[in-house]
Amino acid sequence: MIDESKQDLLVQYLLNELDSSTAEKISAELEVNSELREFVRQTEDAFASIACLWPPMEAPAGLPQRIIQLEGSVSKAPIPTPRANIVRLVFPWALAACLAVACALLGLERTRLEKQTEKVRQELLALQKKNVQIEEELAMLQKKNVQIEEELAMLQKKNVLAELKIATLKAQVAAYRSASAVVVWDKNQKSGVLQLDRLPPPGSGKDYQLWVIDPKITQPVSAGVLAVPNNGLIRTSFRPATPIESASAFAISIEKAGGALKPEGQIILVGK
Repeated sequence: MIDESKQDLLVQYLLNELDSSTAEKISAELEVNSELREFVRQTEDAFASIACLWPPMEAPAGLPQRIIQLEGSVSKAPIPTPRANIVRLVFPWALAACLAVACALLGLERTRLEKQTEKVRQELLALQKKNVQIEEELAMLQKKNVQIEEELAMLQKKNVLAELKIATLKAQVAAYRSASAVVVWDKNQKSGVLQLDRLPPPGSGKDYQLWVIDPKITQPVSAGVLAVPNNGLIRTSFRPATPIESASAFAISIEKAGGALKPEGQIILVGK
């Protein structure tokens, strides 16, 4: 249904009473609206019928020139080509189709990215879980390593103790019964430590000398002269003057100052 205002515009269009811009708009609407075209056709027929009812009249002066001028202006006006009309009609739909395709592609890409993100998140969770397990295993290994080190230290300590020989020397002379002499011998190092207590000084021109007895050597092996300035606690390390294989016993003798190559003086302390 065409409203009255539109009908008036169409009539003015037929009578060429519209300005050029409005006339172009009406012309464009006629190309796409069949109802408007039908109304214009019927109106033109009505105008023709009315014109036939009137007797012929002489044309006003100058009308032919006006018609020629009008025809020239009409011919100069741009007439939309069918191709331009097609482009104008198809372009919005093509643009809408492109947008729809772009939206569909973006939707697919978004779905793919969401799936990929979820996959990466799951992999990250798995790596974090594995990392926690590795840290727990590492903590257990470190704890076990500490235990092994403690056990090794204990074994080394036991081994050291097993390689040590402790000998308490007993007095062979009544005058030295109050004296205390203890030897700690290291079998591996072939050396030892001597601790003396309450042993009186040897006297002028005399020295105490320590001897190591090896069963495979006929004579005791000298372990050096002992410096005893008083009868207090004395601790000194020693090593046999010549190599030995084992020490079965230890002895202390009183020798001349400077010591001797073999025991010559009185043996006062012996222990094994």
